[in-house]
Amino acid sequence: MKLLAWILKLGFFLLVLWFALKNTTPVPVRFSAEIVWEHVPLILVMLVCVAIGTLLGALALSLPIYRMRREVTQFRRVSAMPSSAESADERVASAARRSGAVGELETGDRI
Repeated sequence: MKLLAWILKLGFFLLVLWFALKNTTPVPVRFSAEIVWEHVPLILVMLVCVAIGTLLGALALSLPIYRMRREVTQFRRVSAMPSSAESADERVASAARRSGAVGELETGDRI
């Protein structure tokens, strides 16, 4: 799986690089009517746009990733809490007996 991910990353990088190298013509970059940069290589404009898109994508994913990490930390805290005198199996069996789902089990009948 890691090999496939690296192949996809390499393919994307080579595609962007090839496309940028084929488009080296100087172009004007207009930020507004007054702010204009003349003779900027198109390769530079394209690579900056790819970099900005990557950063914006990473920023868009940062909040959901932060939330997931916080949830995982909370789940680990809950699972690490010392349980009461009963074990989890005993609590499940006790709840089943109280609900009438199973009868009384002898101590040797546990699974």
